[in-house]
Amino acid sequence: MDSDLRTPKNGDVVVAVIDGMATIKRYIEDKKNNRIILEPDSTENYRPIFLHESDDFSVSGKVIGVIKK
Repeated sequence: MDSDLRTPKNGDVVVAVIDGMATIKRYIEDKKNNRIILEPDSTENYRPIFLHESDDFSVSGKVIGVIKK
């Protein structure tokens, strides 16, 4: 996989793996509070996820397109 697809920029939609569980969220860098915020993009039914350096977290890739039927 292209390494650029695993290096998220602020505002990218990413596939994140947290404690072994995958989720798709918008990646927000909160430099003021030294954390990453993963915000739900498609629904208001879910809360944001707040992550710090010590959390078990990785980005598997960026979402570059959505195919809907």
